[in-house]
Amino acid sequence: MMDVSELMRIVHAEALDTPVLYGEGRLHDDAVVLERDGDAWRVYLVDEREAVIESTLRAFDNEPDALERVLLKLRQSADTPR
Repeated sequence: MMDVSELMRIVHAEALDTPVLYGEGRLHDDAVVLERDGDAWRVYLVDEREAVIESTLRAFDNEPDALERVLLKLRQSADTPR
């Protein structure tokens, strides 16, 4: 099961963009965000105005699944030409 330390180890090893986790980090166009909302974890990307891109929003009932989604979105963003 993935935890935040494991996610960040992979992020650094693969030179991925640093995600915004629980309000820590820099928001920018296409930033991957993880936040806790009550009993759920929400993962999404933001646009150039730092607004949630609704089509990317997913909710999870546990942190490891949410962190897996963060990693997936980071890898997809890395593969997308800018």
